[in-house]
Amino acid sequence: RPSPEAQRPAARGAHSARAVGRPARPGLGGAAAAHEARAMVLSLLPFPKVVVNLAQLGFPLQQLGELARSGTALTQLDYNQWTVYWVICALWMFVESTFLWFLVDWFPLFLEIKLCFFLWLAHPEYKGAAYLWYSYIKPWHEEFDKHYYPLVMSMIEQAKVPEAARAGAAAGPAAETDQSEAINDMLQEAAKKEMKSS
Repeated sequence: RPSPEAQRPAARGAHSARAVGRPARPGLGGAAAAHEARAMVLSLLPFPKVVVNLAQLGFPLQQLGELARSGTALTQLDYNQWTVYWVICALWMFVESTFLWFLVDWFPLFLEIKLCFFLWLAHPEYKGAAYLWYSYIKPWHEEFDKHYYPLVMSMIEQAKVPEAARAGAAAGPAAETDQSEAINDMLQEAAKKEMKSS
């Protein structure tokens, strides 16, 4: 005769799911319930994914917004800081969602480590992205650039350019001025017609 616990596998699954603060899925029992109970984010933060996403995307956007509103010109350090930050952010998101997705559920305090890393990269006191650029990436990039830039430029020079593009380039700034004048004339004529009709 089976034990009372064996007769209620769905209830056992419900209890283990409730123990981690999530509603139980119907018909879940035994090993599946135990797996569901283990597969949760281990974090000290409340709403850890929301907090980390705000730090990863919201805080840098807020910093850039303040910089734009201040009206000060961006320095080379600012360009390097934010270009490297967004490249690292995009690469991180791709690698995490494609290959490292299991770390979020199984690596304790992974989201806290990620939070600290992205705050370090973006914070104006630390400027970690600029530090990575000037300390590690730029020397590697200069070697790469010295080797491949002439090759890429020679390939571009050898590429066939359509005649229409050559004609526009040969005309130079005079062609742009003629286009601007033609557009202005068309706009003025349209404005005169609108004034007459009203």
